[in-house]
Amino acid sequence: MLGDCVSPSKAKKGVGTHPVIQKIERALEDVLSKLQMPALDTFANASEGEPPQPQKLQPASGFQTTRENSREPAEDEKNIAPAPMGSLYEATQLNSLRSRLRRGNPRKRNAKRRMEADMISQNLLSIADAEELLDLFKRSLSRYLFNTAIPEDVPLTSIRESSSILFTAIMLVSALHVPGKEAIHAICHKQFLELVSTAMFDRFHTLDDIRGLCIAAFWQPDLSWKLSGLCIRMATELNLHHAFYKAFYTPGLTEGERAGYMEKARVWYLLYVLDHHFSIAYGRPPVTAELLPIREYNVFVNSPTTTTSDRRLISQVSLFVILSKAYEVFGLEPDRIMGSDDATLLTHMRFTEETRSWRDHWRDALSRDKYVGDYPSKGVILHHGFTELVLNSLALRGRPLERLEDLPTSLRPLASRAIDAAHFILQYTMEELSYRESLVGIPLYLHSMLAFAAVFLMKIAHKWHTIGVNIDPETQTKPLIEGMIRTLRGCRAGANHMVYSMASGFERLLKQWGKSATNGVSQRSLLPRPDALHRTESGTVLTPSMHSSPEYAMGQNYDPTLSSESYEVPLTAMSGYSYGGWGQDDMLWSVGMGYDLLAPNGSDSTDYPGSYYPLGRQDSMHQAS
Repeated sequence: MLGDCVSPSKAKKGVGTHPVIQKIERALEDVLSKLQMPALDTFANASEGEPPQPQKLQPASGFQTTRENSREPAEDEKNIAPAPMGSLYEATQLNSLRSRLRRGNPRKRNAKRRMEADMISQNLLSIADAEELLDLFKRSLSRYLFNTAIPEDVPLTSIRESSSILFTAIMLVSALHVPGKEAIHAICHKQFLELVSTAMFDRFHTLDDIRGLCIAAFWQPDLSWKLSGLCIRMATELNLHHAFYKAFYTPGLTEGERAGYMEKARVWYLLYVLDHHFSIAYGRPPVTAELLPIREYNVFVNSPTTTTSDRRLISQVSLFVILSKAYEVFGLEPDRIMGSDDATLLTHMRFTEETRSWRDHWRDALSRDKYVGDYPSKGVILHHGFTELVLNSLALRGRPLERLEDLPTSLRPLASRAIDAAHFILQYTMEELSYRESLVGIPLYLHSMLAFAAVFLMKIAHKWHTIGVNIDPETQTKPLIEGMIRTLRGCRAGANHMVYSMASGFERLLKQWGKSATNGVSQRSLLPRPDALHRTESGTVLTPSMHSSPEYAMGQNYDPTLSSESYEVPLTAMSGYSYGGWGQDDMLWSVGMGYDLLAPNGSDSTDYPGSYYPLGRQDSMHQAS
């Protein structure tokens, strides 16, 4: 039969191999890998007539009780007091009890098999398309991950050989950002899900596998939460959280060994950022703990081998350290009401001061990038706006919309600063060129924060006059939302990109805003009198756009003397009023609120809302203008 598959002359040259032979080779590679034997390539290199000496194999009684016969000494075996599972593994030697890194160079081991099984070999993706998508990722998207994902000079062949998950993730994410690549994105999405399903129960992982999962989690909305947890689990199984200690506190390392541990530490820092991105976005507790690498990030950033990208990465780590401590104090429960006592307010002030110090430190410490321009330093300012919104909106958490006027007086300046921060975020995003140009490439978390700002404003706009906020929603808030819609629609990306879902969601909520004005409630009646607007000594009306500088001040639109008597319609005339599709019992502040506008019918969801459409939605609003 084998003679029918390939001719002797072609077999010697290794060309023209029949598909049946390829399948047999892949099956043999799997068998050799399971038995811990040398790779198949080593047999092909043996001199003719002198086959390698066969190894004596012990029979296995089944997958669950498979033991290794020849193993390298594990770190746990050198440790007198290892983790309990390490002792159990040492005693039983059961393979199923541990996950580990593949032996040898992961870019070489089974490289041929990975390439033969990927999308290019299956003729699902052309070499030209793959090169185009990889180039986009290296010069743009990878910059938003601080160049931690892949080296800038790595070729396509090397990525295909190193990890099918990494290769497919890069193709998946890059295709999402390119107009006209929707069909490729759908193919990549299907292939990636199959690879992840297999990796879930695989005991062998590589650093590049983790990078691939991380890349997809940062941008793919339907997979983000699940993948962030999976890649962190894999990373801890490979002890990436120990790499920092190895790099800086282990004596006698060679330069090559230290560089290897530094690279693993970078990936661990990236996973920390990923974890906290979606912890905040979804309102769920983070998985990663504040271990030694996080507590001593200054040791890493001050290392002689630290790069510009490393400093950007650590800037994010240091911000999420502050926010993590804040959430430990104030909690993640959406019904938990913030206290108005002096001790609580002082604690809150301490966290806001820390974030301002963070902004002042990192704003000038990050240099310009040749591909994404001033995004690193400008991003610091916008991230500070996000923290102002998140921290100050805690004053409104758990409070029903219909009783906003009951907000304690001591918390009203915090609510005003949250409203100012939301206005600033939208204004700054549209006015700052480097950030406007980055709207398509930025990770999903930043889109969620933009959505949080917009939805927050539209939920509270008709009621903020009851707590002394003197911003005119019709002339100051609504134009910002409309401008944001135009900005998002003007982006060039694949039809499935989040910017188009955001634009459609904002537009839907604005229509509900308009309907509320025609259902018997005058918009003018909900606004302060013109003479109640906050003015400077020269008579100029202060608006959020005047706070767009890095030194913007929050809470300048708060007037403690303003009350419901300043308005033409008494507060009682608004009983039973429902604004923008939200009922009276809705909470003003809910963690993960930025995602609710993306649901097709505005429905609530505990995860990414709505169905995922890998080939693009039929709705024309999702197409780029």
